[in-house]
Amino acid sequence: MRKTTFFLLAGYLCFTACSSDNIKTLHPESEPTDSISQPALEGYASPNGILILNGGARMLENGSLSYIAPDGTVETNVYKKVNGTELGNQADALYRHGNKLYILCDDYLDLDDIPQGDGLLIIADAETMRKEKAYPREMMTFARPEGCLQENERLEVEANLSNIIVLDEHNVFITDAQAAYRFDSTTDELHLIEGSYALGNQGVTIESIISPNGMMAIDGHIYAGAGGFWSETKLVEFSKDSNQINRTLALGKGNLISGLCLLDDGTLIAATYTRGNNVTYLYYIDLESWDIAKETEIRTTISPDYFNTASSSIFSYKNNIYFPESETRISRLSADNGKIEPYLDVRKDAPNANGFDCMTIDTQNGKLYISTHSECFENVIPQSNVLIYDLNSDSPQATRCISDITHYATGIYPM
Repeated sequence: MRKTTFFLLAGYLCFTACSSDNIKTLHPESEPTDSISQPALEGYASPNGILILNGGARMLENGSLSYIAPDGTVETNVYKKVNGTELGNQADALYRHGNKLYILCDDYLDLDDIPQGDGLLIIADAETMRKEKAYPREMMTFARPEGCLQENERLEVEANLSNIIVLDEHNVFITDAQAAYRFDSTTDELHLIEGSYALGNQGVTIESIISPNGMMAIDGHIYAGAGGFWSETKLVEFSKDSNQINRTLALGKGNLISGLCLLDDGTLIAATYTRGNNVTYLYYIDLESWDIAKETEIRTTISPDYFNTASSSIFSYKNNIYFPESETRISRLSADNGKIEPYLDVRKDAPNANGFDCMTIDTQNGKLYISTHSECFENVIPQSNVLIYDLNSDSPQATRCISDITHYATGIYPM
């Protein structure tokens, strides 16, 4: 199997199933608008375009990028076509800041049948996709922290990388199974963030307490959930130019993080759960006062295990909360009555779907993007679908289905 178990998403048209070589449009519609509060760019960063990062079947191929242009044209292997080289093995996450794309890959396997990829962290021009910098795994090292056996020894980041958020070129935040890091791309220095880890096994191992699920940047800070075996659940804040957690807010119930999402009024929701306990706790957080304004308990488990990525498992649009209920079903917590409602089953639109890769909601236009797979093994390239649903309809309408342009997608990024 892959480095984590994949549970992915699916979707498609109203009455027919996705074909393997066609793009189908059910209803004419305007394309997505820019969901990122950054200057409008052109090329691959054009507003209304969609980038999709593919993790790849890691025993057979490297990661790759697919692109859906504003006019609906689909392009695969974008990075390779532009640069003549490939992304690293197992692409994990992507982040656009200004006119730069930052692409994170495990870049861990060295297989004879797979070309050498460009590295663990790749910085490319967002408009042209031209590579500007690439950092191989051996360059991404940090010193063992104080209290760890053999402290100050240089270590590589973990093989299980998970998320990346960029505040500026000096503040590239990366998470893995060990900790969170701040990378300065002007000096090529990687800093371990104090407070993002615990020392386990009497100082032999570094164990992350940071959940990558739903990490987000808000007003120049980064927010993430934390918890698990080593720590109670809490919300943490990272800030520019700091190698320490800036502040923490205890959450209390649940020992695992489902994810984070932001409501229309700027309230941040953090969701927690306990495995085996059919309850999820939603904490409504006022970031300005750094207080929990409200706590809600709902009788279902919202788990990130349904995705193969560091995506959040809760998504907000018009203050409704959307989340995976099973391997193919999405449910909604209604903002009107506070009740959980079945929302859609992607198998209706993509009968070959057996799991979710990832999903995202473009809150600027109410489009739900879902990637699904037919099977999930590190040595199998599955049948797949990318589905676009319109959340503004009375009932969910799959307006487009695109087949077989994703290989275990790890992120869908409306530009």
